[in-house]
Amino acid sequence: EGQTVCGSPADMQGRRLGEVGIPLRTLCHQTLGSLDYLFFVVIGFVIFAAGTVSAWVMGVIMVLYERYIKKKDEQLDVDDEDENGETGGTSRVRSDHGNGNLKMS
Repeated sequence: EGQTVCGSPADMQGRRLGEVGIPLRTLCHQTLGSLDYLFFVVIGFVIFAAGTVSAWVMGVIMVLYERYIKKKDEQLDVDDEDENGETGGTSRVRSDHGNGNLKMS
């Protein structure tokens, strides 16, 4: 490496490779420009925003689903109470759908 000299480009011809190492490296290796970094920032923000929005939408869907299940279960309980009041039977055990018993009695 110490005795190797450059043959091209013309402005570096005859100089030792050790002397022109960094300038030659910058000529040979492509670097990222400001538009490249801007692209990465925009893509990163888009990915972050998409993840945030999808998590929010899933949360809203889960809350609406839980409300629907609760309302449906309460309607079934009212119907069962009406039937049991007429026949004198016992009421069935209410399902909590894996969320624990949240009803305060």
